[in-house]
Amino acid sequence: MKTRILTSILIVLVVLFPIAYGGWWLEALGVAIVACGTYEWLHALPNYSKWGMGVQIFVTAFLLGLPWVWIQFPNLVFAYIALAVVIIWSLPIFFDSFQEQDCFAVLSFLLIIGLCFLCMQILIFEEHRYLWTLCFATYGSDTGAYFSGRFLGKHKMIERISPKKTWEGFFGGWLAGFLLSWGLSFFYGAGLNAALNLLICIFAPVFAELGDLCFSTFKRTYQIKDFSQLLPGHGGILDRVDSLLMNFLLFGILYSIL
Repeated sequence: MKTRILTSILIVLVVLFPIAYGGWWLEALGVAIVACGTYEWLHALPNYSKWGMGVQIFVTAFLLGLPWVWIQFPNLVFAYIALAVVIIWSLPIFFDSFQEQDCFAVLSFLLIIGLCFLCMQILIFEEHRYLWTLCFATYGSDTGAYFSGRFLGKHKMIERISPKKTWEGFFGGWLAGFLLSWGLSFFYGAGLNAALNLLICIFAPVFAELGDLCFSTFKRTYQIKDFSQLLPGHGGILDRVDSLLMNFLLFGILYSIL
């Protein structure tokens, strides 16, 4: 427990300034998450030791280059993504060590993290205060779900994926995430799109739970407890940002609609 608490304090100290001020500080944090997340996701695949480094370098370079292409050459984004898909999809033809299931796991990562990284660019260059709402909703719901599930939880939610999650925890987490994000946004929300901010407060706690379950399904499928041991007591980077990544996608959906 002591290790977990100390790691939590260190995490807050590292991410607080980039989240508070945005800009290139937040971009640097995003780059670190992408680089570490790429290693953790690919390293979880059974055949990683046979093909890992080459594919990892390619995927990392592609993801880090995606925002630059999106900003500098927006008309080439489709070609950029399509070329990466063709390359990864073709690898099982030429390399026995890179099997079909590896191919689709890597393509899934490219799509998921690529979209998340693009959504982060909108937050960085348009209005990073929406990230504050996302963080309050995400981690407020996580904390609320833990305590309400621990003290009130009786009805199992999806036991085959996450045996400890309960419906009481889910609704308690939603309420905590909504109230925290909506309430605190009154202190910094001047100038934000009120409808967009409110919708984030409403739906982000739900998407946070969905993100946690999606990543839990991945870990259960590949029989791993944590993505890595980079953060003592917490697991890996992806173990800490799984819910937030899903909420980046939520932000991208809402932002494009509104």
